Amino acid sequence: MRELITYLILALVGFYVFPMFCSAETVAWLFPAIVNPIICFVCSYSYGVVRPYGWWFPLAITVLFVPALFIYYQPSDWYYVVGYAGVSFIASAIGWYIAKKREEERKKRRGQA
Repeated sequence: MRELITYLILALVGFYVFPMFCSAETVAWLFPAIVNPIICFVCSYSYGVVRPYGWWFPLAITVLFVPALFIYYQPSDWYYVVGYAGVSFIASAIGWYIAKKREEERKKRRGQA
């Protein structure tokens, strides 16, 4: 549970705190197109490695972004929510796969030693 809160706080900081300190032009194009997808990817990948079966975590990150859509962006930019969900699910799956491979390697090393 502690890992979950850590990653959700990182996502919240990226979605809500960083845009407060930027100009309107920067928030309008830089955050939804570049910064927020990177935040979604990093948080979901990291959580996927730590907790490989957390399929609902990308949904939580996506739901956390929805209020930011109405605060900082145009509500007509709803397609960002769909994109962030896709990025989060892909990153979580990559993290799960890498964690699975690492665990298989550990078991293989233990069996050979």
